[in-house]
Amino acid sequence: MFYSILFPAQEHFEKPQQVKAPACFTDLNLDQIFGPVFQSIEEFDLEEYFYTPLQDPGVLNYRQDVMRELEKEELRILLVDFSNSAYWTGKYMKEIRSSLNSGDSWRNNYLTRGQMLDYADRYCHTVSVLNDAFSKQTFHSEGLRSFAGYLAAYCMSGDFTELYSHVKRLRDEFSTVKYCMLIKNGTIRVRKYEGQADHSEQILRTFERFRQSVAKDYRHKFTEEPYANHVEAAVLNMVAGLYKDIFADLNHFCCRFFQFEDETILRFSREIWFYLSWLAYVQPLRQTGLSFCYPKICDKPDHLHDFDCFDLALAQKKSGKIVVNDFRLDAPERVMVVTGPNQGGKTTFARAFGQVHYLASLGLCVPGREASLYLFDNIFTHFGREEDLSASNGKLQDDLVRLHDLFDKATHRSIIIINEIFASTTLSDALLLGGLMMDTLAELGAPSVLVTFLDELALHGQETVSMMSMVRKDDPTRRTFKVVRKPPDGLAYAVHIAGKHGLTYEQLCRRLKR
Repeated sequence: MFYSILFPAQEHFEKPQQVKAPACFTDLNLDQIFGPVFQSIEEFDLEEYFYTPLQDPGVLNYRQDVMRELEKEELRILLVDFSNSAYWTGKYMKEIRSSLNSGDSWRNNYLTRGQMLDYADRYCHTVSVLNDAFSKQTFHSEGLRSFAGYLAAYCMSGDFTELYSHVKRLRDEFSTVKYCMLIKNGTIRVRKYEGQADHSEQILRTFERFRQSVAKDYRHKFTEEPYANHVEAAVLNMVAGLYKDIFADLNHFCCRFFQFEDETILRFSREIWFYLSWLAYVQPLRQTGLSFCYPKICDKPDHLHDFDCFDLALAQKKSGKIVVNDFRLDAPERVMVVTGPNQGGKTTFARAFGQVHYLASLGLCVPGREASLYLFDNIFTHFGREEDLSASNGKLQDDLVRLHDLFDKATHRSIIIINEIFASTTLSDALLLGGLMMDTLAELGAPSVLVTFLDELALHGQETVSMMSMVRKDDPTRRTFKVVRKPPDGLAYAVHIAGKHGLTYEQLCRRLKR
């Protein structure tokens, strides 16, 4: 039995969702990634599903299968049209029901009942069109296949067929309503149309001789969604008195089908935007040649990798002009230590590692050509912060307190990303503290990335993998932003940058002698 396109069963759907962004959002630039997505689907209120990583492989596979199927553009276009019509029908019907429940004749009148008939007609047509289109397709994902089955059964149900036939009957009945209005001295009289002559044609023929050319059309077409004024409502009341049976049928329709929308179909029309919005977000980047894939979700971190991985937030800023990298962890490897020159892409690499794991935990396609990622329980990050001068603690103590808190909460199922820690202390102290931190990481066994200027940490035990950001061989001052698996070379490259700007010791001495 279908319930939700985001969860295979109702009990999964009913689990509480996070209403606030996880703590890692800012450090990993996930707020920059999801910002445009949230803005594009603001009215659907889906943020909680993007804030809640999943830990059930079954639910993740369910979502991945749905999203794979939605890669077909024709299907996406079909569902965009359906969702826009069905979802907004549900939203507007809430306002109409509120008006019909009101004792205020200004709101509860025949115009409002007519709007309800219009929305019911639109709803039936939208549902029928989607059902017809779905009946011609074969779905492979459990989610869409189940929804197609639910939709077909719903369209054949007595409730829907009775609703649709009543809508059609009322439409036919109202097409027979014809009336005349006599307006005189501020008074309006209404009576049935009884074949009176249409003087419009006679007037046109009379004045035809004065026509010199085609005149500009100044007529204005008013919307069919007016704010009923008392004159319109009064005229309709008089017309209702002339066609009592038809308007009585409209009253009966509004009572009988007061809540005509199906909750499951409306839920689908909202939830499907979880997938549609993400595919719309990554589509421009795909067109630049960047790869996205559906990762294999691993319950154990023995073999993790992502080839052609990249920082999605940075790629969006650079319009796809970005360097891609690979990472791989094979047991007993758990910790990637990234060293190399400043501004060489080390932090970007670490962020990309966290981003792809987070996106995979939502069931979304992730940056990369092929990936195998870990089913984590939480992502913990430790990125540098500005020192709080008002606090009594120094930066080193603040780093240690935060690190202690991180290790206190982390488990072997967590993802840990630490960026440039211990930069505020001496080299010897940093090496001592860094070694203790590496011991803790090795004991914990959680997949981790450590960005550091301490080359010695990259050789810390069999759990450690050394990664280096590279520079161009012919010009060490230029970064390639390529991060490769290799031992640290001990080169800081700072002297090359100083030389490029004329700031080495020799260059400064020559300038001072002038």
